Amino acid sequence: MHEHTEKQSPDPSRIRADVLDCVQSNLAVLADAFHGEGTHLGLGAELSSRWYPGADDLPTVDPPLAAGLAAAERTLHLAVRGQASSQGPRLPVDIPPGKLRYAVADAHEMPWLPYFGRQHMAHSFLLAAPEAPGGTWSVIDAYDNDTQWGAAKPGSWAVTAEELAGLTRVELFDIVPGPGPAPRPRTRVEHLPMDDYLAAFDAGADRERVLHRLTGDVWLLARSRRLHALFRADGTPDRETAEHLGHWDKLVTQSYLAYRRVTRDRPEPAGIVPQLAALLETDRRIFKETAAAGDPRAGTMPGAGGDQDRAGDALRCEVAAVVGDVLDADAAALLADGTDLAVLPGFTSFRMADVIDRLEARLGVEFDAGDLVPENLRSVDGLCRIVRRATSARRP
Repeated sequence: MHEHTEKQSPDPSRIRADVLDCVQSNLAVLADAFHGEGTHLGLGAELSSRWYPGADDLPTVDPPLAAGLAAAERTLHLAVRGQASSQGPRLPVDIPPGKLRYAVADAHEMPWLPYFGRQHMAHSFLLAAPEAPGGTWSVIDAYDNDTQWGAAKPGSWAVTAEELAGLTRVELFDIVPGPGPAPRPRTRVEHLPMDDYLAAFDAGADRERVLHRLTGDVWLLARSRRLHALFRADGTPDRETAEHLGHWDKLVTQSYLAYRRVTRDRPEPAGIVPQLAALLETDRRIFKETAAAGDPRAGTMPGAGGDQDRAGDALRCEVAAVVGDVLDADAAALLADGTDLAVLPGFTSFRMADVIDRLEARLGVEFDAGDLVPENLRSVDGLCRIVRRATSARRP
């Protein structure tokens, strides 16, 4: 494997990779290649404090891959045209000659990264097949991060089929530009309750594992806030916002130092979780929520009072607002009887997965897997139906 000296297309060098995560960074490269330089900052249009159950008993703010792809479809005017699962030895079969794919695999198996052979984590890159069999493959990776094993920097690499054969599982996505010019995405900000999230890190007994997860989450939160500030201010945040972002950066450093101390059997510095809670609270003042008077999301939540009809109307408005946000559709129009979500231009399986994640986070429910069938996912009323079931299931 060697680094290319010639200019590659698409070009990762002009991406603000320092404010992107490992899924966003290479979607950003595609967005700028398709729609022009700077398009990738549209990823900052959306800011959320949404969190997800982790693979273990710890939560995380790291969104599932489907949610990340859905966000890119909304904000970067991209479309996922196809998806396939592959393995390193099968890549010459699964990627046509000369074609480019957005790929996600295990960073532990990627020789161009400092994580190679050291840490397992899902990581994206762009992979271009050679024009002729037996030729050299091209990897483009815009990820930018300092690690304990060295720096990961944006670049392009020539790799052999033998080197790629070490990838045990690769998710491949054929991503194309949306039709027409890319519009400026709408600003969407939501601040969801974080009490349970913070409590899990306070109470976790395995402090090394807790701080490892917390360090990664603080890093993600800090980058997402800086990206949002760049989008809102067209590159130059005001003084108050810049100061707030500086506090986020300091917490990134403090949380990592706390983790390193604990790995060396030294006492954990106090105050990391309270500082995180304070920054999340300040977020509410610096980055105002986009829900306002007249927005369906500002209505009364079910169970907060009123008769059953009023609660039902409020739920329909709440669900329609979430679906409208994700599909970039008029929430009021979605309330019409018989509206089939699947025929809307923005409807894809990735965006529907994002709808489900948002509804669970916003309404504090967890859907039964058996309810996630097409007949419940193609209308606002169908989604309301499974929300009510989930709400009933959680009652004592």
